[in-house]
Amino acid sequence: MLPVTVRRVFLAQHRVDFRKQLNGLLGEAYRLGAQPYDGDCVVFVKKDRTQLRGLVGDSVGLYLVSRRFEGGRLQTLLRFAEQPTSKNISTAELSLLLEGASFTVHKRARTCRAA
Repeated sequence: MLPVTVRRVFLAQHRVDFRKQLNGLLGEAYRLGAQPYDGDCVVFVKKDRTQLRGLVGDSVGLYLVSRRFEGGRLQTLLRFAEQPTSKNISTAELSLLLEGASFTVHKRARTCRAA
């Protein structure tokens, strides 16, 4: 569970050097067009798919959340792009990703809006 309210979730689709610390990942988030201090969450997947890192913040500071998968790999069908790109995912898909589950969304249902 993330410690702040998440506005948007970006899944980075390019390889990121996991030796980068908080400032390096913040730079990558800005390259993707995310605003972590405004509640955007950016999720990075390690090259060998054994670790995730999420960068999210609020008006006070940033959180760097890390999840390592022991004895297995993340089963997502992510292909790494050469250029820095990302795609928006929902918070439900983020929950599945943090659990290590595989997800593919072909078509999202429209959200219900109160009149």
